[in-house]
Amino acid sequence: MNCLIGVGDSGKTTVLDAIDYCLGARRSAQFSDYDFHKTDTSEPIKILVALGALETSLLSIDAYGDYFCGYNSSTGKFEDEPGHGLETILVLRLKVEKDLEPQWSLLSKRAKAKGAERNLRWEDRQTCSPLRLGDHPDWHLAWRRGALFERLTDEKLALTEGLSDAARKARADFGSTANKELTDSLDVVKKSADELGVPTAGSVHALLDANSVKFGTGAIALHDANNIPLSSLGTGSKRLLVAGLARKVATSASIALVDELETGLEPHRIRSLLNTLGAKDTSATQQVYATTHSPVVLRELDHTQLTLLRLDKTTGKHLAHSASDSAQGLLRSNPEAFLAKRVIICEGKSEIGFIRGFDQYSCGLGNVSMEALGTVLVDGGGAKKVLSPANELLRLGYNVSIFMDSDVPLGADDEEAFVSGGGTVFKWPNQCALEDAIFRCATGQVIASLLDYAVSLPNGDKVDAQIRTASKNQFNLAQAKSWAETNTLQPATAGILGLAARSGDGWFKRIAPYEHIAKNILAPSYSSLHADLTGITTALMNWAWGHNDRT
Repeated sequence: MNCLIGVGDSGKTTVLDAIDYCLGARRSAQFSDYDFHKTDTSEPIKILVALGALETSLLSIDAYGDYFCGYNSSTGKFEDEPGHGLETILVLRLKVEKDLEPQWSLLSKRAKAKGAERNLRWEDRQTCSPLRLGDHPDWHLAWRRGALFERLTDEKLALTEGLSDAARKARADFGSTANKELTDSLDVVKKSADELGVPTAGSVHALLDANSVKFGTGAIALHDANNIPLSSLGTGSKRLLVAGLARKVATSASIALVDELETGLEPHRIRSLLNTLGAKDTSATQQVYATTHSPVVLRELDHTQLTLLRLDKTTGKHLAHSASDSAQGLLRSNPEAFLAKRVIICEGKSEIGFIRGFDQYSCGLGNVSMEALGTVLVDGGGAKKVLSPANELLRLGYNVSIFMDSDVPLGADDEEAFVSGGGTVFKWPNQCALEDAIFRCATGQVIASLLDYAVSLPNGDKVDAQIRTASKNQFNLAQAKSWAETNTLQPATAGILGLAARSGDGWFKRIAPYEHIAKNILAPSYSSLHADLTGITTALMNWAWGHNDRT
């Protein structure tokens, strides 16, 4: 299983198309100027595909001996000549120049030196031809040339005579009914023919045209027990069924191309499709190239089965990245991160809610949401765990930032390396946690609103006791609220309230409470907040909205 992922139009489907055009059993293909990079036809299209694990017919010395090359699986390098320790391969090239005529040929320096050139034999092209599992799998649910239904058996349908008889019976049955209903019309035609001397052999009948009523094997389609054609199934069900058939005939359809694996399928059926395609097999019978935009797919696959594609918009070249072992945990916990343009690794749920709340407030003003702009928030699971996923995503070319408290800082060297590599770290000044930053930077009225909201939450009955404990019984909830409402609350008192807010399980330490705080309390009073809070928050939200992308 080889699954391609990438943000937007990164060329995932183009890769599948390239494989299909190069290996497909076709004698010609339609191309236009739009298929060339920036419509520049002076630079020909070249698609090269290396074929390994060759069938017996492809190992024919007489047919292909001059075209054999070598592949070193341990180094991933290709050699001009086959040799000891190398896998024997063939390299097929599709070339399209400005005349738009496709040319298929095998590549070999040895053959070129001899002035020899050839394509794969037609029967070998049919053997190598990939199965394209697209949005319209109906083709494979009827008995026709090249369909999976036909490949299921070596038996040939000897139905020519039977199909002809069926056509004749259809003509006769229609005629016996139609002639009764069209008597008057047929009489008019007969009379006109007689008057004009047009021969009719004595009578005129309404029958189906024998030239129009011809049944081929394509007319034989799979039906269910209620005689409903399987082509009437939903798109997802048909794709799932065709994938199952493909596995049954893997020897004659050893390469499968699946664009958007998740199309038309619920999560549990996506897993079924992946299993059917051999994603969990240790020894696969098929080579599958697929694309996906689904976190369900990513969660089920191993990191070795994923390739991240990025398209260099200047050169038009694809940049491929492979995930490392350290990505596996993130694939399971936050697969959405691999489908994003930019990722913010948050220390915890509080930070996620904080960002979401400001984003929701911005959306309410008519602005575009960070999700629509391709930003995903990831729960890093604590200050000591944020760096590993952040570094892996950075290595893969994502725009990555970390949003965290500063009371448990990153190692200085680790943070410097992350920033030098293109990452960004957002953290509060003065070794503050999020609660500290909010209470220390808020005005009295904002603090009063925060206290009211804290009391309204399920554990609100503990707020007073936690304030007493944090202040060492110097003041209680009622006093703190009174000072806040009269703008007489001292900075030291605000700091103690921040300490109380994060004591125990915390007053707000979940996503939803911080969404409410950011959207309904902090954002409407943003201009009144201290710069220590707004400076970091503004920079953070601008980053989330894509104002500082490096890629």
